Parts: sequence; structure tokens; C-alpha cells
Amino acid sequence: MKIKIISGFLGAGKTTCVKNVLKKADGDMAVIVNEFGDIGIDAETLTRGDVVDMVELPSGCICCTLKNDLVSAVKEIKTKFNPKRLIIEPSGLAVPSGILEGLEPIKEEYGLEVEAIVGIIDADSFLANIHSGLFGDFYTDQLANSDIIMINKVDLVNERTIKAIEEELRKYNSHAVLLTTVNCEAEIPEFIREHGSDYVHLHFDHDFDSLAITSDKAFDHTLLEEVMEEMKAGKYGDIYRAKGIYKTSGGGCEKMDYVQGNYDFAEFPECKESKLIFIGKDFDRKALEKRLEG
Repeated sequence: MKIKIISGFLGAGKTTCVKNVLKKADGDMAVIVNEFGDIGIDAETLTRGDVVDMVELPSGCICCTLKNDLVSAVKEIKTKFNPKRLIIEPSGLAVPSGILEGLEPIKEEYGLEVEAIVGIIDADSFLANIHSGLFGDFYTDQLANSDIIMINKVDLVNERTIKAIEEELRKYNSHAVLLTTVNCEAEIPEFIREHGSDYVHLHFDHDFDSLAITSDKAFDHTLLEEVMEEMKAGKYGDIYRAKGIYKTSGGGCEKMDYVQGNYDFAEFPECKESKLIFIGKDFDRKALEKRLEG
């Protein structure tokens, strides 16, 4: 079973990339989705199509606290369905080295072959993030272990910024294939990872926090838009990522995405309940929760 790991920081475009891969799939494929926080949203936004199986692992990161759960899920998928390919979409706070480390002991027994690690970066925020030093070796691990790096959202930056990003990436990874994309639209090269079990493993402080809200209530679009602007202004502290699928006051459903000051809303086909998650560092969870109560 060939395994493709699609990694990237919060909001870089991982789920969009997985959706694109599934559109082109021949049907013999399974997906494992992992999210940081107490609720899962990404699995709902993926188009299942002919996917054999989809396993969701919320409440932690598969590179550390959920490593055993990841191994169990891979074993189950291989034993029960044995698809040609397995796509693993780790949390935006996971590092590829932890996933490779977790899979290494079972690779031979279960016939696993890691064909590629695809790292996705947000062209609009990458340089600021990496130069800030806030994320330490977290970024370094993702970049150093990627075979393919997608420089996504290039429509939001100019050519000079793209060139600066490429130069920065080469400081951490000299062998990766670099792809510039919008909405992660690209032909991902097919190849088997040449590095085998060799990978860079770095340690970092995993001190991110999250606020997860699951409710039967409907949320007002205007209220959420105001909250996004307040988050952008830093009213609640450092919130890097927010997303949600929620009932609207008009009886429909919407999808919300917030990535470091950029946000958008879109109609969503259906939802049984409202689910929102906010991820950041040392932010005022109580004030935000109270604001969302309207």
C-alpha cells in the first residue's frame, strides 16, 4: 500500500489538496484525516466519491499524542480494505518525522511504501511566520522532510515574494520539487521516496491551544464576520486559524475559514450541527466564547 502524506501549517491548503487528489483518484484509495482540537471539520468538507474508507482522528496530533491511533488506523485500513493508496492528512501542527517514525516499525510487515511527503505553505504568510521564530523547529521539520513543496496561494503575492520564498525554502531543503499553485491545483509528480527511513527529526514545544464549539444553534453571518475582524485586530490574542461549518439564521449552512487575518465564507450543502474551532497561542478563550454567544 502506497502512502502519500500531505502536510502543511494551519490553513495552508491541505484539505483542498486532498480534495484535488480524490477527484483524480481511480477509487481504490483511503484517507486518514487528523485535526488538532476536540472536534473534526475537515472530513466533512472532503468529497468522498469512491473513497474506500475515511478515518478521522481528532483531539491531538498523530505525530505525538495520537501516534498509536495512527498505527492502528493504518493496520485496520490495510487489513480490511487493502487499497492501492492511503492519503494521510495530518493536523496543521503535526510534523512528518513523527508520522514516519510511527509507521517505520510496521512498514515491512504490512507492505507499506511512503511514496511522497507533500508539504504545503501559504505564500501570503510563510515569510512572516518563518522569520518571526514563533514556530521554531516545527516549520523546519515540515520543510526538510518534504519531497514536494507546494507554494500555495501565489495569487495573493507578487513574483518578488515568490522568488524570496523559493530562496528561503532552499535553505531547508535542496532536493524537493517546488510547485507554485492556486487552490493547490497541480499535477503532483509520481515517485517513491528515495530517502527511505532517513529523515530529519526535530523537537519543538507543542504549546498551541484551541477552542472548539459544537452546538445545535444557528450563527449569524454578520456576527461571525465581526468576530473575524476582531481576531484580525488581535482582540482575543494570537489566533492563527479558525474554521467551521455551521447552521445559519436563514435555515441554511455555511463554511468559515480564517488564516492569520485572511478569511472567507461560503455556502455549505448541509450540516446536522454547528462546529467551530479556533487555534492559537495564549488567546482569551473565555472572551471569545462569550462573544460567540451573541
